[in-house]
Amino acid sequence: MNSTKIDEHISRYPDCKLSKTISITLQGKRASLWVYRLPLNLTFYNIRNGRFAAEYADLVRKENRELDPTDPGDSKKIQDLLISLDPKQSRILEKDIQQNGQKDPGIITHDGFVINGNRRRSILEGLVSVGQSRFDFIEVARLPPDVSSKDLWKIEAGIQLSRNVQLDYGPINELLKFKEGIDAGISPIEIAESLYGGFKEKDIEDKLVEFKLISEYLRFIGEQGVFNKAKRIHEHFIDLRKILAEFDKTEPMPDDLVNAKYIGFQLIHDGVPAREFRKMKEILVNGSTREELWEAGKYSRPESSREKMVKRRYAEESDEYTKARTVFNNCVDSIKALSEAEQPEKLINRALKNLKAIDVERANLDKPGIISMLDEVDKVLRDLRA
Repeated sequence: MNSTKIDEHISRYPDCKLSKTISITLQGKRASLWVYRLPLNLTFYNIRNGRFAAEYADLVRKENRELDPTDPGDSKKIQDLLISLDPKQSRILEKDIQQNGQKDPGIITHDGFVINGNRRRSILEGLVSVGQSRFDFIEVARLPPDVSSKDLWKIEAGIQLSRNVQLDYGPINELLKFKEGIDAGISPIEIAESLYGGFKEKDIEDKLVEFKLISEYLRFIGEQGVFNKAKRIHEHFIDLRKILAEFDKTEPMPDDLVNAKYIGFQLIHDGVPAREFRKMKEILVNGSTREELWEAGKYSRPESSREKMVKRRYAEESDEYTKARTVFNNCVDSIKALSEAEQPEKLINRALKNLKAIDVERANLDKPGIISMLDEVDKVLRDLRA
């Protein structure tokens, strides 16, 4: 066992025990852990580290298996992943370690898996690989052997997710870490308290709702579990949580709530910008525009990733919006028109500009749908003149 190897090393080289400690919380009590200077080969990367959870999941899919950090080949793949998370910061950290050595100790489990300090370990290992053998050691505090999964979660999250010292988790990995805490049996209020201020129980509950929405969205677009697909659109799910919560206050039918969620998913997939997407809340709470929005439900159904992208690319290549986004844009126009109902000049001027923009020679105005709309325009004009 690796824990025995660490024990033997500490016994053989007592000077590896340094004259400094790290303070942590175990089972609700503060505890001080001695820091040791251990050879890198007595420590291993922690594949459950929350900071690179989404990226590691992608690597697992690529390899079609879980990686073994005790295997040298797999360890190298994990090292490359850690450095690639932020190459610029990795270069800065490497230069700092070369000049000043390791400043902050990491934390390992009793058998040597790194709970805090994986990136530092990856930098040290990289330096050793280019001949700088003096960096073949890492300073770490060692946890006792009987630490629970709850305490392991609290230690890592407390160090890396507290808002006053929040490190570069990224919003998706942060959500994955909170979900991991819940799965470990930690309640939202416990999670909030573990993060040393800045978070309230409601914050954690909101984030768990956002995580659930993202998980459902990935299934909706045929990319289940591929959390990096939500990396650049995470703010949309904050907005969608708020939109659905506001709509839920109107006591909608369950099917309508699901329909609204699916339309939201489709609009996110179809590239509606966050500022426009937020208008969905106003559309849903207005009876007439809500009924208009339900038309988008016809084009908002779970499909494979290929089917989803074929439709989106076809619209883009045709210089058009997808069908769901077209319905949404019409609803946005309706909301704007309703807000300007007492300003007829503004509405008429906009309608006039839009009608003048039609190229009569090139446009196919004989389509039944267009003829029907033109008839409706005539009727509206007659009513206005009456």
